[in-house]
Amino acid sequence: MSNPQANPQLDELLREGIQAARAGDKTLARDLLEQVVEQDQHNEKAWFWLAAVVDSIDEKRICLGNVIVINPGNQRAQRLLDQLEGQEGKSSFSSGGMTGGVSRRMVRLAIGLGAAALVALVALLIVVLAGSGDNKQDKPADSSPVAGAAETEEVAIVPDDTQPADTVQATRRATFPPTATETSPPTALPPTWTPVPSPTPRDTSPATPLASPPVELGGKIIMRAGQVVGDEDNQPIIVISPDGTNPLMIAPEIERGHTPIFSPDGSQFAYIKFATGTREVILQINNLEGTAPKWSSVRWGGVPILSKQDMPAWSPDGAWIAFTAVGPGAEWPDLYRVSMLGEDGNPEALERLTEDDTIERWPAFSPDGQLIVYAADLTPLGEDITELRLYHVEDSQITDLTTNGASLIEAAPDWSPDGQHIVFHAQEAGATESDIYWMPANGASPAEKIIDSDASDIQPRFSPDGQYIVFSSDRTGNWDVFVYKIATQVLYQVTTNPRIDIANDWGP
Repeated sequence: MSNPQANPQLDELLREGIQAARAGDKTLARDLLEQVVEQDQHNEKAWFWLAAVVDSIDEKRICLGNVIVINPGNQRAQRLLDQLEGQEGKSSFSSGGMTGGVSRRMVRLAIGLGAAALVALVALLIVVLAGSGDNKQDKPADSSPVAGAAETEEVAIVPDDTQPADTVQATRRATFPPTATETSPPTALPPTWTPVPSPTPRDTSPATPLASPPVELGGKIIMRAGQVVGDEDNQPIIVISPDGTNPLMIAPEIERGHTPIFSPDGSQFAYIKFATGTREVILQINNLEGTAPKWSSVRWGGVPILSKQDMPAWSPDGAWIAFTAVGPGAEWPDLYRVSMLGEDGNPEALERLTEDDTIERWPAFSPDGQLIVYAADLTPLGEDITELRLYHVEDSQITDLTTNGASLIEAAPDWSPDGQHIVFHAQEAGATESDIYWMPANGASPAEKIIDSDASDIQPRFSPDGQYIVFSSDRTGNWDVFVYKIATQVLYQVTTNPRIDIANDWGP
């Protein structure tokens, strides 16, 4: 339950926080959801989703405790809280008078809820104090996330109201040895070939940084990387070689952005620029030297008709860019495409592709340009479901590619160069992290997990020859870029910087 007074801005923050959580961006999700509960301490849904993205068990207890304070009848929250209470010896207490697993902001938010939450927080601190003294001396000297091989259990917080309570269960995690590195150079194969991995995925979570990819890999990877100032999604745009060398910043730091893509010939790139002055997000196109910007406006024909432009995708012939945006009178993002052949800012070059009550995200053209795969979020229809759909360019028909309901929340699809497979990241029901899946583009068989770890793996993209997949992961405790060879399941680490690196395309 939450404040009965309607607050569209707060509802938007909550919606964006939930979407970030589903996409595996726990840092952004936490920031957005904490903003919600700061303004509405009785927002039950926000507290429940916040429990899914905070880091420590103690903070999860606070969030779930607040859910129960707000709604004592929430049995799912009570069940999850009971599971957390059963995990002994996982809290710590620091000499500074604050639980090691509870941030000061979280304590302030909990106290802001009222007397009942304050009582619950005091009880939590008592439990933590009692447990820390018994377990502190047993803690191994090396307590880094990758040290040791002991298994731990972590309760999966699943705020999905559609999931039956009896499906909520503890998940077991373990540390695995590093994946063996490959010594032989890759074999050159035609771009129409898609390798087939072993049907059984393996956890490739490394204990130490992996080897860099072979220098023979061709093409270039475009990503957002570097200092994050204020906005989690917007950073300088950088191009690197697939082996992690030759970084080139192609968008100045003052022109931060995200979701960059290459043109088909690799001579240009498009991205969503964050305009620091107006704080608008804008579809921007430029050359790799950053000297010829175009479409740098949210206006077509001088009219501000679109907002929240995002997730561009270039057609194979270079004639179109598809993207998502909220149009006039619309509440949710739809699919649009704009012609690259017309005059900059010409409203006749803009075409709306979808107009419905679902949230469209992550468009990607098929290699022949006849289909656009995208993720359709059915939340506005009252269903916590996301499916992959196909938009047929010739006749504007829309068909479902996946029909797995709430069991899998899909995002960021990409086509293999031969058009036979679609790769994407997804979050299973009951999980708090995303893994990498693929499936036949014709939907002939269900999605198969091919990259699995105990962290979030996101935004997979095929290499130009179809032999590799680039993706980003926080498996090292920091967002870095990785490359995966499909045929051998060998995993390479491309970046090891102490910053957020999110790759989004692999071009020629």
